[in-house]
Amino acid sequence: MGGRMPVSEAIEKPGMDGGAAVLLHGGAWDIPPGQHAAHLLALRDALGSARGVLEKDGGALDAAAAAVASMESSGTFDAGRGGVLNLDGEVELDCGIMCGRSLDYGAVIGVKRIENPVLLARFILESSDGSARILSCEGAERIAAENGFTLVANDELVTERERSRHSELRQRLADYHTSHPFLDSDKVPRGTVGCVVRDRAGRLAAATSTGGTPMRPAGRVGDSALPGSGYYASGSAACSATGWGEAITASLLAGRSVDGVEAGRAPAAVLCAALERMRTSIRNRDGRGATGGLILLDSEGSGAFAFSTPHMARAGWSEGGEGWAAV
Repeated sequence: MGGRMPVSEAIEKPGMDGGAAVLLHGGAWDIPPGQHAAHLLALRDALGSARGVLEKDGGALDAAAAAVASMESSGTFDAGRGGVLNLDGEVELDCGIMCGRSLDYGAVIGVKRIENPVLLARFILESSDGSARILSCEGAERIAAENGFTLVANDELVTERERSRHSELRQRLADYHTSHPFLDSDKVPRGTVGCVVRDRAGRLAAATSTGGTPMRPAGRVGDSALPGSGYYASGSAACSATGWGEAITASLLAGRSVDGVEAGRAPAAVLCAALERMRTSIRNRDGRGATGGLILLDSEGSGAFAFSTPHMARAGWSEGGEGWAAV
């Protein structure tokens, strides 16, 4: 238990230099082969959404929101429609988005009636004048309804896949811990989604969206809505994280990764070190080291991803190059 779990991959993709660029992730876990095609298709669709914004001189925030909204609506990931269910059998969604140039951010926690939390988080970022950056539960939904967002019944966000998974997990609830999906190869979906973007003007943005961890207590808050934990953007770099939320929050994983780049270290080395530090410093009740994944773009044209799980769904594109996707 708790043996070494090395980072599987950390690659600075060629062609990220200059101009607009996007990196996406769709969660870091033991993605079953039968789900690879769906993940790749949804990633490519999201990449196309972001690319469409950027090629029309759109901003980094617009592109990040478009990509994440696409993944939230796909039904493939643990975000938006298709999010995993909590103990009560409901979808509860968390999301955050951040502008690197201004350090403005917006986030929502525990919303149950919003298909695209990233769009609400983006609205909060732009409209709150700094008086409220994170809104939760019914308060967030009230703001959404008052500002033209469509509220849906929670059942509309529940897929048959997750309904069946919820019933299965209930049978072994006595031995279950919220860290298990991230540290065990049990094929439990946990595909938090994230995006980092650099636009043609050099502006950076980051966004992360999730349905949380399966069978969590109602009201549990993970890392995805918390700036510095599940996402962070500055004038120098933008980062999005995925994995065991409690460990990511304790590690300030995204914020510290951005700090590492600002200190002059190469993005790939920063991400590997951040994941290894989290693995060795935080363990679950069974003694297993925490795992996760990261994507990062910097203002100088470098991009990197890293993960310490069997797979991470990820994709990227940069101006003048071809888009790519992998699991």
